[in-house]
Amino acid sequence: MRGGPKTLILALVALLLAVGLVACGGGDSSDSSSTTEASAQTQAESKPSSEGSKQDKDKSSSNGGGSDKSQDHSNEASKFVPKQHSDSGGGSAPYKTKGGDNSVQEFGGEADSSEFDSASATLHNFLDARAEGNWVATCEYLSSNIKASFEKVAARAQQVQDKSCAGILSKLVNPAAKDEFKTEAAEADVRSFRSEGEQGFVLYTVSDGTLYSMPMSNEDGAWKVSSLSGYPLSGPR
Repeated sequence: MRGGPKTLILALVALLLAVGLVACGGGDSSDSSSTTEASAQTQAESKPSSEGSKQDKDKSSSNGGGSDKSQDHSNEASKFVPKQHSDSGGGSAPYKTKGGDNSVQEFGGEADSSEFDSASATLHNFLDARAEGNWVATCEYLSSNIKASFEKVAARAQQVQDKSCAGILSKLVNPAAKDEFKTEAAEADVRSFRSEGEQGFVLYTVSDGTLYSMPMSNEDGAWKVSSLSGYPLSGPR
């Protein structure tokens, strides 16, 4: 499950390129592929219509079209059913590195059991919804500052018809990451939740022992995920 953050970043760069927010430059084949797809979509959607209602109908079908898109979102949200997960816990102490950067491992203090359970459930639900490609459900577990960032991007992206959190996520996330997301969702084992005030970090491992941190924000008493992907703090063990 390596490279997940990179695939998300590459997809974001491709989206920004498509709306002209960053300059186009060289890159590896995956960058080129993502950019090409985004550019092709932009050109297709901005091409003047010469086939009347047929093309309008096709475009409406491919982009969701008005209120139908909102209805699709409602159905999508109702399809997500949280799964049961078993976490090992144990705290962050075993993951401190002598002489290394332990800023996350030592952030705040270990949360009590109720906060651990709450934050862990949020993380698992986020990962599961993301793995299913259920963007409405995914957005329910994202912090408001992340969703606000999406709205700023969407406001500048004329080719993005649906400017909701789910709509922008459907454009932002690279479909090639689907298998990685499924693997991470299935393997994530929460070891620690450290918090201070309204901020926190969930520390979790996957099957190869890699340790990831996911920033969290407390909003009205509920913990929300503050990133699209966990950050690796260590390599495989």
